[in-house]
Amino acid sequence: MAIDHTTAIFAAELILLLFVGRLLGEVLSRIGQPAIFGQLLAGVVLGPSIFGALMPEVRHAIFPGTPALKSMIDAVSQIGILLLLLLTGMETNLTLVNRKRRAVVSTSLAGIAVPFSCGLLLAYALPTDLMPDPATRLVTALFLGTALSISSVKIVAMVLMEVGAIRRDLGQLILATAILDDTIAWVLIAVIAGIAAHGSVSLVGVGASLAGTLAFLLISLTVGRRVVAWVIRWSNDNLTIEMPVITAILLIMLVMALSTELIGVHTALGAFVAGMLVGQSPILTEHIENELRGFIIAFFSPVFFAVAGLGMDLRTLLEPSLLGFTLAMIAVATVGKFLGAAVGGHLSGLTWLESAALATGLNARGSTEVIIATIGLSMGVLNNQLYTMIVAMAVVTTMIMPPTLRWVLARVPPREEERARLEKEDAEETESVPKMERVLVAVDASANGALAAHLAGLFSGGQRLLTTVLESSAKPQANVELPGMRRVSEAAASCVQRSLPPAQDDASTVTRIPLDQLIQGKAMDDANALAREAAKGYSIAFIGLGRPIAPAAHRFEAHLELLLASFDGPVAIALNGHAWIDARQAMDILVPTGGTANARLATEVALAIAKPTAGRLTAFHVFDPQEDTDMLRGRLRRGLGVSVLRDVRRLGKRSDVSVKVQTATHSRPELAIRRMAVSSKFDLVVLGASLRVGERKFLGPRTAALVQAVKAPLLVIAQ
Repeated sequence: MAIDHTTAIFAAELILLLFVGRLLGEVLSRIGQPAIFGQLLAGVVLGPSIFGALMPEVRHAIFPGTPALKSMIDAVSQIGILLLLLLTGMETNLTLVNRKRRAVVSTSLAGIAVPFSCGLLLAYALPTDLMPDPATRLVTALFLGTALSISSVKIVAMVLMEVGAIRRDLGQLILATAILDDTIAWVLIAVIAGIAAHGSVSLVGVGASLAGTLAFLLISLTVGRRVVAWVIRWSNDNLTIEMPVITAILLIMLVMALSTELIGVHTALGAFVAGMLVGQSPILTEHIENELRGFIIAFFSPVFFAVAGLGMDLRTLLEPSLLGFTLAMIAVATVGKFLGAAVGGHLSGLTWLESAALATGLNARGSTEVIIATIGLSMGVLNNQLYTMIVAMAVVTTMIMPPTLRWVLARVPPREEERARLEKEDAEETESVPKMERVLVAVDASANGALAAHLAGLFSGGQRLLTTVLESSAKPQANVELPGMRRVSEAAASCVQRSLPPAQDDASTVTRIPLDQLIQGKAMDDANALAREAAKGYSIAFIGLGRPIAPAAHRFEAHLELLLASFDGPVAIALNGHAWIDARQAMDILVPTGGTANARLATEVALAIAKPTAGRLTAFHVFDPQEDTDMLRGRLRRGLGVSVLRDVRRLGKRSDVSVKVQTATHSRPELAIRRMAVSSKFDLVVLGASLRVGERKFLGPRTAALVQAVKAPLLVIAQ
């Protein structure tokens, strides 16, 4: 009986594709080219052009092309397409497009229209024997026009990072335009696929494809966005299996890809839009994104691009006529894209030099082009000759782009406001608050609970952070709002209305998420509920309990001890809530600065709370008397404290919060801070503290004494 070696041959194919793809990708990345070209080149090397020409028998043994093996490797490749589009969608920042919408829309539409039209003309100039089916030349022409007109956002982003232009105004504009290009491309592909599926071009077929695509986009970007955010959050918070969010994301992608297939458009659109919605999730942490990215880049990406390379036969280009058509295709794609994008950029108000830089940056097709060509080949609207020509065009245009973009950008110096923005962004890289994603609020019915809820609302509203409010009380009936939840919501809503108008959106803000999606409430039934919730991944926890610290033993209360044992992030503990005057709008906040990481975090939190109330921050620094002695001896150690105060002033300026600086000299800083807090009337004192670790976490004796001594409303930021 004959032994079936299908599985063994399939494994051998994967081994070769992965090994050669990653190896050549490493070589290409070391010489400044995208790694995917190495993976694509691996397929060319293993294909009929080289491996097949040198060792045809060996290649046929490993790549026999039997239906079973072909379907297995195609299945992996097709999943790779969906996953790469998911990743591309996750990197699509629609807020960035919205910020620069005039220049982006003008450049994108002109940059697509010109090469698309040229691509249509070129398709009709091609001889009939290059057409897979002369009767469907229009569909092939539409596909070719789309392939010549789009840019690859992944390649554009990678090249911009490589040349150091990703944060420049022009770099952001190039990236935003490439994002819109990609989005338009997948809508076009979906419509063209619908036309191809009907077998002929008809107004009814085109109308059905367009209607289905528009309906899918409308539902996805409204109801779908809420559903996706809820699914990811629910999976993260309720499932205990390993990597539940990754599974949820993959299911979302497959469901949306299936939905587009069922309405008669290509699965590519579903996967791409799924990535866009997943990328807008308020709890898509960097850790989860990196896990998903690693899963795709390590396996599916090299297999897909290597399989794409297997379909290329470079011997096709040895024929003079086909080589001429390939060069014409490269020229049409390059010149058409450059002229269209440059004119569109100039019409939006850019100078001709800036428009030239923008057009140069968009002249890279890369991975998007390869995916489109692969889809066209699988649908039968492209044959192997056209496929090879399109992929060759993608490789050439992308390899030309980095050196030409570097040359053009060197001749476009940044404007003054751009230089100031870059300096500000460099400084903000050291801050902790902008990197936070989720806030946990645990309160009871005490005055401390009311204080913590109000401060947490101001903080989370200003940063637009997903917030969970745990309230220690009897379980409420359905749809009954808890008092702490109401306080957080009211403070957050007031903060959003006053301090964050839509015009202040920036690239770091994902999207405008409705407040009812940002804040949710839960009852805290027992002491373990707080610890269980804390383990779900929060950036900071605001705690408002009647007696969080036992006055005699300097120990934290049981609820708080459980939280600290399971929570790695900073905890903001509200104290002296009975002294809080809720009616005051402009808050006067005192923050002791000591140069430690905890004091810096306390300053950032205080500024985030003060900003929406149009409040003021008083930064209080206590110098050690020994530093004055050293300064008199010429050692100038006092300069360290002065640099801390300068840093606080810079933080305040970036936050648009007025900062007043006061200093004192004392050998025991806690006594000077106590005197300052008592002698002046502050609405709030924010104190950074380091937790000691033994059998349990606790405050050091000096910090504990200071906490007991301060009678003003107090927020202790401990970690």
